[in-house]
Amino acid sequence: MRENRKNKGRFLNSVLKNITVWALALTGLFFCSGILGCAPPAPPSPEFIIKSGSVLVSPEAFADELDLKLTAYPYDIKNQPLAYNSMVLDLVSILTDETVILARAKEKKIFLSEEDVALAESEFKKDYPQDSFEQMLLENAIPYPVWRNRLEKDMVIDKIVQLELVDVQEISPEDMVAFYSRIAGQPEDERHALDEAGLVKQLRMEKSQAFYDEWISGLKIKYPVEINQKALAVFLMKQE
Repeated sequence: MRENRKNKGRFLNSVLKNITVWALALTGLFFCSGILGCAPPAPPSPEFIIKSGSVLVSPEAFADELDLKLTAYPYDIKNQPLAYNSMVLDLVSILTDETVILARAKEKKIFLSEEDVALAESEFKKDYPQDSFEQMLLENAIPYPVWRNRLEKDMVIDKIVQLELVDVQEISPEDMVAFYSRIAGQPEDERHALDEAGLVKQLRMEKSQAFYDEWISGLKIKYPVEINQKALAVFLMKQE
């Protein structure tokens, strides 16, 4: 009889222990699933150098852009920390404007088709007969994907600039008269090189340049820019 009571006691203790374990597990499950108001941990944010809206320039993308920019500078610029850092900060300024414009383009749903990019690439390569395009990339140590990404980015920027800055410029008859007066002293073949549609396009381009600073300033208000100084410092040279 006593042995039976001991066995029953052990059995009840075991059941109670299991119930406690399951209760704790379910409570933890409720907390983790948010039922009791505990949200799951947020995924880590991607690191960036420049960010505007949902568009960012990652450290890897910044390094690619820096490599492209270096092709226009003397090979020994890294021996001049002041000049090198000035170049890096100039790149930051350029990419800041581009990131803001791309944020605007994304909101306006400006996208490219594969056919658009392929056609633009084909047009670009016309200036590089045979395999000289690939040779150019090789000599400048530019990977093709980096070059292609730069082409696509430029095309998107051109589209939104055309849409919001160039196409909205109004050209009056007085503007056209002033243009013809300005080129009166040029050779006749140059004066007649543009038809009326081409002339209007050129005048719009010229007028839009005067409004660029105002336009980009407005975009920066709508799409605030954040620069990760700590991540940027990796790309700057220490000066003695």
